[in-house]
Amino acid sequence: MPALSSRLSSISPRFLRLAVALALGSVFSSVFAQQGGEKKVTHSTSEPTQKAFTNLKPLQDTSDWDGMLKLLDGLTLAPGSYDEALVLDMKAKLYAQKNQYAKAIAPWERVVQLSDQHGYFPEKQVLEIVFFLAQLIASEGGSSKDIKVQQQYFGRALVYFKRFLDKTPKPTPEAISTYASILYAKATADPKNLDQALLKEARAVVDRGLTSTIKPKETFYLLLLSLMQQQNDLAGSAEIFELLLKQTPAKKDWWATLMAIYLQLSDKATKDKDTELSRSLLVRAIVTVERAQALGFLNTPKDNFNLVSLYLMGNQFTKGTELLYNGMKKGTIDSEPYNWRILGRYYQEANQNDQAIKVLMEATLLFPKNGEIEINLAQIYLQMENNREALNHAKLAAAKGNFETTKPYGVYYLIAYTAFDLGELDESTQALEAAEKFPDSLKDAQFARLKEVVKEAISEREAKNRPKEAPVKKEASAPMKKETAPVKMETSAPNKAPVKK
Repeated sequence: MPALSSRLSSISPRFLRLAVALALGSVFSSVFAQQGGEKKVTHSTSEPTQKAFTNLKPLQDTSDWDGMLKLLDGLTLAPGSYDEALVLDMKAKLYAQKNQYAKAIAPWERVVQLSDQHGYFPEKQVLEIVFFLAQLIASEGGSSKDIKVQQQYFGRALVYFKRFLDKTPKPTPEAISTYASILYAKATADPKNLDQALLKEARAVVDRGLTSTIKPKETFYLLLLSLMQQQNDLAGSAEIFELLLKQTPAKKDWWATLMAIYLQLSDKATKDKDTELSRSLLVRAIVTVERAQALGFLNTPKDNFNLVSLYLMGNQFTKGTELLYNGMKKGTIDSEPYNWRILGRYYQEANQNDQAIKVLMEATLLFPKNGEIEINLAQIYLQMENNREALNHAKLAAAKGNFETTKPYGVYYLIAYTAFDLGELDESTQALEAAEKFPDSLKDAQFARLKEVVKEAISEREAKNRPKEAPVKKEASAPMKKETAPVKMETSAPNKAPVKK
């Protein structure tokens, strides 16, 4: 829920301080009324307490809150007495006046307990204290990081809130929204164990708040959004955001959230194979960004690039590439190697290789030391079966370096491959030797095959270039001596099988 923790940790401090200032005066009035003999209060205070309150007045006039607390701490109070209730109520108000809200909780809870038992204070005054307690306890819960502690505080706060609302015929919208906020906070304190009953109750409270006034406060819509998110109601969330933005279009972050919701809904429709709905929702996402930009929002380079992506997702290729190119030229989109390479890739995927080469060549002038752009050019030329240009750009890539995604091994392998295809065996061999220095060469079966093929080609080339030897002149054989016996032929031996070459 938007800003729930901050909302609970700082509930109505201005209102509370104003109410406390008024209440301080009412306490003095009730005590002084008793001193004057008026019958406005049925319970009486002891003489020491009356004297202490008389001494408090000048301290209050100089805003000496610490002095007032010190004076009250010096009193001896009978447990359960009206004096105890009156002094604790005053101390709680002083803590609140000092913005020490956590310290006001315990004395006020004791005041409510004593008043319930003995009827010390009018019901209206007790309800005011109950309302303060509900907010202060919820605030403490919202500031805790411990789920168990949060649940304890929220549970206590809800008890006081229910009591206040049950006794208040026409609660303020702030009271209703705060109650709903605490219900939601308690229900979602443990994300793994959502309390569906409390979420349902919170939804009912929010619906009541929305229908109880002609112009509901923004808080109710934000609560409703949070509840819808828990129910994964993206379509409902989009409707609420549209309504909120119609009322307050200056909310920059809401435009981005609405765009993201439409994009999520479009993705969901794609998965559901509803092509028409998916496209319609994608168009809404695009229009949302353009509406925001017309108001001066979502116009950062990142936002402009996202708009390009949305157009390309919607197969609006011409519009998307135009926005990207013009944006980089004007500076509304970051002119960086990655974005230029993306532009080249989009043209390539659209089978516009000539345009892809054109923008990438422009990028090489902007980023003369970037080797990744040269690799992209080499790959496009390779696809076009122009290995001569592919080799030239691969060699430029190796010389420049500064790769973003390509590994150096891949660059040298590309050089070796294209050089071999062009018959430049020596250059191919040099590239293979450079590639072999990288561990990737050991994992690539194609590397070993290319290396062997290049080696064979070099052997064939050397064989062709080797000069032919002159024929050897045979010497005349000497006449066989008569005493030399002829070689005996073994006729019984089996013939040897021919060697299979």
